Amino acid sequence: MAYKKSNKTARQVQAEIVKDISDKFVACLEKGEIPWRKPWNSSHSGYIKSDGKSYSFLNSFLLAIQGNNPSEFVTMKEIESRTKTSVSDGSVWDCFVRDANGKIPKSSVVYFYTRIQYTRKDADGKPLLDDDGEEIKGSYPIIKASHVWEVGRQVKCPLKFAKPVETKQNNPIAACEKISVEYLAREGIRLGNNGAQAYYSPSTDSISLPPIEQFHSSELYYGTLFHEEAHSTGHDKRLKRDVTKRGKQDYSFEELVAEITSCMLLHDNGYNTEATDYDSEAYVKNWAKALKSDPNMVEKACRAAVKAANYIYGNK
Repeated sequence: MAYKKSNKTARQVQAEIVKDISDKFVACLEKGEIPWRKPWNSSHSGYIKSDGKSYSFLNSFLLAIQGNNPSEFVTMKEIESRTKTSVSDGSVWDCFVRDANGKIPKSSVVYFYTRIQYTRKDADGKPLLDDDGEEIKGSYPIIKASHVWEVGRQVKCPLKFAKPVETKQNNPIAACEKISVEYLAREGIRLGNNGAQAYYSPSTDSISLPPIEQFHSSELYYGTLFHEEAHSTGHDKRLKRDVTKRGKQDYSFEELVAEITSCMLLHDNGYNTEATDYDSEAYVKNWAKALKSDPNMVEKACRAAVKAANYIYGNK
């Protein structure tokens, strides 16, 4: 959250930042949301600063709800250092992973404490001096914002603190694989299995997932794959749900549709497990609560999920 210059004091700005973080955290707790829990392993067990130390719990939470994965995060200065590039000559911009429109990724915001020094003054406003005639200094803590980017997903620079990714002997599930492969081939959707996160990109009509070996189970892999495939059914050339909308209500509706679709496809093929049920229950509960203002929206999401599942099956 960036604050524009205003007449507010540093302490007022600090209080607003603390309230903003607290409100976001409480909101997630009230919804039963665990935004940093993902059903796959990665090369980083947490959110790592450019010095190799872990971010605080609150900063890890903030990075998670801003859509980031456990990884290393770097400031612009650190990007310049790791890539031997510079902002001044523009070479640093070649290090960023640009979107389909050529734009660099938006930074995430983390907060850190620093101290502001000041000269102590007497009642008349004159500087207080010590025995040596030097001005007596004081200080007080404030919170400052820092802009960072995720290494790999947002910026191409070397990782310094990656660890070997834990993998499992997960085997493809024939029934789920058949449904997925036939749908992707029929619709011409590209699937990449070497990503660090799971997402569907409407602009490229493609899906990115981590490899199946990184998931905690084969069922969780296909649950995630079906979730992203459900998003792809909303593309303008398919069921036209306008998946590019990012208003809170629209986003909640689309996420609910995708998760209900995923649950249906797993259940239809007999591969829902306690783990996938828990994962989906938390996810659906999370988004259903966000839709409380419109009770009919859940029913609409269920109807849309049926259409999405049928579309994936090929029953258009």
